[in-house]
Amino acid sequence: MGIGGAVGGSSSGAGGSAGSGLASTGGVTTAGTATGGGGASSGAGGTNASGGGGGGGGSGGGGGAPTTSRSGMKSPGCSKAAMGATDSAFTNHRIAIPACAACTVPNCPSNCIAPPFVPGGVDAATAPNGETFLDRDYTIELPPIYDPNHPYPVFFGADGCGPAPPLKGAAFSVPGENGAIKVGLQQITPCFADGGIRCAPDIKHVGDCLNGPELPYFLAVTKWVEENFCVDLGQEFIGGGSSGAWEALLAGCAATDKIRGTYSLAGGLREHRWACNGPSAAFMIVTDADTNNPVGPLATLNVDEDTFGMAPARDEILKRNGCTGSNHTAYDPAYPACVKYTGCPAAYPVVWCEFPTGPHDNPNYNGVNYLNAVAPFLLGLPPIP
Repeated sequence: MGIGGAVGGSSSGAGGSAGSGLASTGGVTTAGTATGGGGASSGAGGTNASGGGGGGGGSGGGGGAPTTSRSGMKSPGCSKAAMGATDSAFTNHRIAIPACAACTVPNCPSNCIAPPFVPGGVDAATAPNGETFLDRDYTIELPPIYDPNHPYPVFFGADGCGPAPPLKGAAFSVPGENGAIKVGLQQITPCFADGGIRCAPDIKHVGDCLNGPELPYFLAVTKWVEENFCVDLGQEFIGGGSSGAWEALLAGCAATDKIRGTYSLAGGLREHRWACNGPSAAFMIVTDADTNNPVGPLATLNVDEDTFGMAPARDEILKRNGCTGSNHTAYDPAYPACVKYTGCPAAYPVVWCEFPTGPHDNPNYNGVNYLNAVAPFLLGLPPIP
């Protein structure tokens, strides 16, 4: 239904893990007011949701794609003793993200929360435990026998709609992560606020999502992880299921200076979102029978979800990665529902796994768990030239 694709088309956690318990809580604070100026909009959509393809705007995302490879580079946290995390359980942390100084969407910077999302703003939200977009939590677990001088991959995971903060466990995980630092991301409202009514409950304000709260949250958590633990800066990955997959693909669009690759189960990209800033490898799993997150491309915009479907997200990634054409070949006999696009650069492959039947947010098809393919795909990516 959606495998062919046109490059440059329109713009839970079934793999989740309960983790091994909640360890001691550590607080992390980055309070203050951001004063950085916002980047120029690169195609800002209006606030009228019926505008269809007006999205993909927003200011400069996560800071721009790297001009040099981060492969093998160590983070500032290397050589620091491990504090605030263990290798036996997920430790929960709170992190403060500053409110932006006076700015107007779509020109707010990505290191702070734009005015519509701060308490009292038109798109503000508060979790049952009092968390807001300015004050959120996440979890972290270290690999066994953590060595502070050895750079590790990082897997960021995000679950589907439902779990309320504080987070306990991994949020979303895939087999093969045990040798990596694992970080769980937590939503404020029932779903991640990456776009549509998840970001702007009154959809007439969907234009605010061009500077939505999820990218600043992700960048703040990433910064803390890099500054406190030994990270291989060329091996930071993010994935999730359902709402968490949309969160992951947003980071893989607008934070490509951080993210090397994404893995998504039943997710896509919103029309009104932060601007994409570079290529990223992608492993995507979708189901034709999924009515919650249709494969598409839809003939008309799903206004509430602000999307044309999951296939257009794939096509946007193919175009952004510099892939040519839409030819593809079988990916791996062990995963017969997957194809790999043959016109993509070796550093930025795209794998698309499409199940003809099955429920929403389910990685299993004909007795095969397709999440088993994710870690080998990501950890096997070649260094960026």
